[in-house]
Amino acid sequence: MPYYRCPACGSMSHSVAAYSTAGVCAVCSAELPDDAKLDVLPESRFGVNRRMRAGLGAPGEARRIVGALPLPELAREHLALVVSELVTNSIRHAGIAAGDPIELELASEDGNVWVSVQDGGSGFDPQTDRDGGFGLSIIAAVADDWGVELGPDGCTVWCELAGEGLAA
Repeated sequence: MPYYRCPACGSMSHSVAAYSTAGVCAVCSAELPDDAKLDVLPESRFGVNRRMRAGLGAPGEARRIVGALPLPELAREHLALVVSELVTNSIRHAGIAAGDPIELELASEDGNVWVSVQDGGSGFDPQTDRDGGFGLSIIAAVADDWGVELGPDGCTVWCELAGEGLAA
């Protein structure tokens, strides 16, 4: 699958000829010219830091960001599930208002992917706060490790996915 550096937003994106999105950025839908094509090595590393606004579109935006990463399809699917759940949890449980910032960070190295989602909420205790859906159970099932960190700027939920299935 060819990868491109989007000239409009700078994201790395892929284009698959069999899909209707062939030739457009998965993040911003800009056209991907041939001269933006990249050679991606199997050991590719990436780092993504994105700020999005809390709202109904934020989980989808997070999934689109993951869709642009140089990972095998199954790894992107797992990662899209994880970021969607973490962003949704921020919106539903952090006590933040629509439009408040949510920070998404993704990084990879040596076949591992690290994810964090930070919001301005007061946080929670995953051992006692079980009000809601199955988001954290999904994270625990898919991720190799995860945790919650509370700080003066809010709550960060992070996880790490490891294994050969995540290598680019």
